Amino acid sequence: MGITPTPLPMKSSELISRVADRIEAVLDANRASQANPDAMSQLLAAAAELKGSDPYASGKLVELIGKAQVFYGARSRFRLPGRAQGLWNEMHEGLLDRLRMRARVLASQGD
Repeated sequence: MGITPTPLPMKSSELISRVADRIEAVLDANRASQANPDAMSQLLAAAAELKGSDPYASGKLVELIGKAQVFYGARSRFRLPGRAQGLWNEMHEGLLDRLRMRARVLASQGD
């Protein structure tokens, strides 16, 4: 009867990268600005995985979720011409990139 080793906890950098990958997959699969509770549910589940382990990353996730609520919300009055694409870019190119940069910084510091 062998002893099963206890898995090491995931490093913050790895966790942030994994959350960023999940978020990117949801955003890429749901590019239309329309009511989409399933996409919101998936984004919230990904964000919850981080559990506040890194204050900077958590802050960027709060910003991203706020923008996603507008993008995937039912209120069409927020959708001005060109604004939907700009909002998607802010989430995908801006905030998601900042999460990935944070993961790289933490990894370079040995985390």
